Parts: sequence; structure tokens; C-alpha cells
Amino acid sequence: HYGTELHKMLWTEKYRPKKLNEVVGQIDFTLDAEHWVINSEMPNVLFYGRAGVGKTAAAMALANDMLGDYKSSNFFEINASDDRKLETVRTRIKEIASTGKVGDVPFKIILLDEMDGMTRDAQNALKRIMERYADNCRFIITCNDRHKIIHPLISRCANYNFKKLQAHHVHHILTTVLESEEVNHVTEEELENFIGTLHGDVRRGLTELQAAVSSKSSLSKQIDKQLLPYTEILELVNQNNYTNALEKVHELIYESVEMKTICIGLHDTLIKTDLDHNTKFKLLRVVGEAEWRSSNMTPKVLASWMIGQMI
Repeated sequence: HYGTELHKMLWTEKYRPKKLNEVVGQIDFTLDAEHWVINSEMPNVLFYGRAGVGKTAAAMALANDMLGDYKSSNFFEINASDDRKLETVRTRIKEIASTGKVGDVPFKIILLDEMDGMTRDAQNALKRIMERYADNCRFIITCNDRHKIIHPLISRCANYNFKKLQAHHVHHILTTVLESEEVNHVTEEELENFIGTLHGDVRRGLTELQAAVSSKSSLSKQIDKQLLPYTEILELVNQNNYTNALEKVHELIYESVEMKTICIGLHDTLIKTDLDHNTKFKLLRVVGEAEWRSSNMTPKVLASWMIGQMI
């Protein structure tokens, strides 16, 4: 029964690194973190970088190594984009930070995931809690966009930029999973083409791979399925139906797809299309500029700008 339950697990959870030495591709962080564990001391830390490159997984691995058998009583995870209110910081986080640690551990660890979703007022309240309870707990903050974190918090943390994983790192992770799951029908060529569409997002890679294996479909079909919304957007643009094209982009945004991800999807779809040379490169230029602007513009406004530029 236990084996069956494990088999049903999401691969992103099942194959999440449990220890620091299993974290792939973020050598600056892991070298420092191993010293922290040896010395039973660590600063507050901020992990920033694009989605799917292992920020949350690294936080979990650090907590496992630092807290050991006492982790369950001393580690707390709060999704800051779900709990963005000031009240959450004032009550829930303060309550955790102010109560004593359990067992033989140097401090409690509080993980604030997706901190760029938390309001500035709540971030300011957190800054005061960090200072007041520095003897009792440490914070691990993760975010995609460091610009949305207030400077006083950035300066109170050791900052680590989690870079996108290189293709050979993603290849190593996915082949390890395929071997472990005894999947042997995926060809090397299929796998390499698939990795090329992920742009270092190993979480999406594991999700798509599991979907393909579960539905017994090929990875190339999975890639086509994954790019379908972008194909539809570009078809509407090609038909001069810009209103519906914009609606499609907005739908993706409402489904919490980042504009950066949308731009990458449009780019990969455009590369494969047989549009005439001038049209293709005009659209690629627009998508490239939209991706560059995605760090500083509101997603809905940027979507409107991008489609407007395609006219």
C-alpha cells in the first residue's frame, strides 16, 4: 500500500532533494550552507531567481540538515503570496518567532515562500520581527523578483541568486528519475529536445515528464500540448484578431502564468512556425522586448503593450 501511495506522488515532491548535497547547480549557496550546518549557525537568507530552479527545495534541504530529527517541531513554511496581509505577519509569524524552540537545535527556521507577493507594510512588520527575535529564529525568504522586496529586508539577509539550471543539470535530474521509475521508452533525442523547451525550469520538466509517462504519450506530443496556448495566440495575431489574442494572454496571466514564461512560450512557438521571414523576426523582436520589460511592468499592462506592438 505504501509503495502504491508513493507511486501516485507528484514527482516534484518525490524527487525533491532531502539534503544539501543533493541540491544541483547552485554551488555558491551549497558551499556556504554546508559551513553553516557544521557550525550550527546561519544568517537570514534570501533566495531569488526564476520559477522552478530549486529555491524552495534548497530551503527544505537546508532545514533538514540544520534541524535534523527536530525539524518537524522547529520548521514553519508560510506561502507569503497566499498570506500577504499585515495581520498574518503580526500574529502568525510573531507567534512562531516568539515561542521557544523544541529539542537540541540552534534556532527555529521560518520559510517565507514567494515573498514578492507580500505587501510592503507586511514586509516592514517582518523586518521588526526579524530584529526582535534574532536569538530564537532564522528566516529563509524566497522570491522570483527581488525588486519587489524592500531594501531593509534585502540588506538583513545573505542574498543568493538561483540561476536557471544548465541543460546537463536538468538532464541528470530527469534521467535519474526515469531510471528510478523504470521508464525506458523515452529516447535520448526526445529528452534533449524536451530539455531545450524548459529553459532550466526543472519543476516544469518533472511535471510534464510525469504527465507524458502517466498518459503514455510521447514527450514531443507533450511539448506540442504545452505550447498550444501560444500557438493559438499567434494564430489570432496572424488573423489580425488582436482583441481575442490579448484575451488569451490575459487568461494565462489569470491562471498565474508569469509574463516571462508567456514570452518564452511565444518565442519557442515562433521559432518553429513557417511565417515569412520579416513577420517572424518582427514578432520575435516584440516578444524579446516584452520579456526584458517583464521585471518592471504590471503583467496586464505589459500584455496589452506586447499585443499592441504586434499590429
